[in-house]
Amino acid sequence: MAAREEEDPIELHLCHRCLMRLPVDAGGVDLPRRVREALKAHGLADKTQLIPASCLGHCPTGKVTVLVVPDATARGTHAKLIDPKEDGEDLARHLRDRLAPKAGPP
Repeated sequence: MAAREEEDPIELHLCHRCLMRLPVDAGGVDLPRRVREALKAHGLADKTQLIPASCLGHCPTGKVTVLVVPDATARGTHAKLIDPKEDGEDLARHLRDRLAPKAGPP
């Protein structure tokens, strides 16, 4: 009997350069921990993998770029700008909404 293949986790590449550009009061260096806590609180810890990235080439003022890679095919890969003041809640809501089953016609 073949073992069931596990789904690939959603890769979340968090731009380290964005973190370093944030004002000190935004707590950028602590943001990865806060994002992990938000993902865990929303039941997404086992479905995601937070990966530090050097520079993603998009430098928003006061925000952090996260490259979201949904699966190994990389289809649907997109950048999400998150607000460090939301402690990852905005990213968790974004992922939860994308993972919610789509209601189709009956």
